[in-house]
Amino acid sequence: MGAVLADPARADELRSAMVELQRPSEKKLHWRADSDHRHDAVVAVISSLPIEGVVVVRRGGPSEKDERQRRKCFETFAPELVAAGCTHLVLESRGAMADRRDREMLDALRSRRHISSTLRLDHAPGPADPMLWIADAVCGALVAQRVGEGRWWRILESRMTVHVVDDVVLK
Repeated sequence: MGAVLADPARADELRSAMVELQRPSEKKLHWRADSDHRHDAVVAVISSLPIEGVVVVRRGGPSEKDERQRRKCFETFAPELVAAGCTHLVLESRGAMADRRDREMLDALRSRRHISSTLRLDHAPGPADPMLWIADAVCGALVAQRVGEGRWWRILESRMTVHVVDDVVLK
């Protein structure tokens, strides 16, 4: 899970920078669908933007379900965003049911007092908000680094905070 932290007053500037990278045939930029050459261009633009980022990576077992991984990441992700001063989180929509689970997880963190009630959560379709494309590329660069291609992450890492959530095995 990744988020880009930016001054809300500069959000339109950031969105414009990402839209300039969008090809006419694309609904959105998507790291996984792009070539290495395109990754170079995207990372060059992102590295020039006034942003910071928070990424949470889950290292669970191979049989762990995606939703459990997401919940475990969210338990670290939301408090880190609040600690960084984030008051509004926009996640890419994954459909009504999955979006509801995100809101329920946020409510659970509030009820356990892991976060304050100041963090507002919204969901948006990926094509609707180019700010989401930045977070996607940051996560993509980190994944590439973790599998041996670190050139993009090296450019971005100085402004990113990464948290690794490990699976705890009790004996």
